Amino acid sequence: MTKQSKHLKRMAMPRSWPLPRKGSKYVAKLLPGKKIGYALPIIVILRDILKMAATKKEVKKILFAKEVLVDNKIVKDMSFPVGLFDIIALPKISKYYRMGFSKKGKLKIEEIKENESYMKPCKIIGKKMLKKGKMQINLYDGKNFLYKEGKVNDSVIVDLKQNKIVKHLPLKEGFSVYVMGGKYIGVKGKVVKREGNFVTIKDSKQIKIAVSNIFVIE
Repeated sequence: MTKQSKHLKRMAMPRSWPLPRKGSKYVAKLLPGKKIGYALPIIVILRDILKMAATKKEVKKILFAKEVLVDNKIVKDMSFPVGLFDIIALPKISKYYRMGFSKKGKLKIEEIKENESYMKPCKIIGKKMLKKGKMQINLYDGKNFLYKEGKVNDSVIVDLKQNKIVKHLPLKEGFSVYVMGGKYIGVKGKVVKREGNFVTIKDSKQIKIAVSNIFVIE
């Protein structure tokens, strides 16, 4: 495998990555599976953001010691993609984090409490009827569950420890949402009303957002 196939030119990395464009020529490239503008390689998070390692070799050592979990699953590949609302756990040192966006549109890592690290909001992006009338919902992060409730653009809370859905969060008035794209990325607010493919939410002011850029969080 060539160097170019393992790495991404720094000047070509997404604007959402919180790294300077000047510096080494290459940055780590994501494994396939998540949108590049909405995810970071675990090596970038551990070494460049959380500063838990100074070198690639040190990151490799941490991962091979099985000390890092993403969504409650052990991660060993340095290019593993950590996406929006994914939860990073380092139980050995009792540190837990969640991926989000800053209001400047940059991906950021927020520290959370341990009791928050098993509950993850996931947006419903599709539904499929299976045999015997069973309904499958497809979630934003690639997970699938048999689940009767919910519509596309609603969210559910997944208990990562038990690998099951514990709550349904409809996209309707009164529910809190997170803006995951567009001019107001990173803003949180409550839904005031929905009109077709748009919702009006209230933060410090009322703003109108496309449903495709909304993520229900509570």
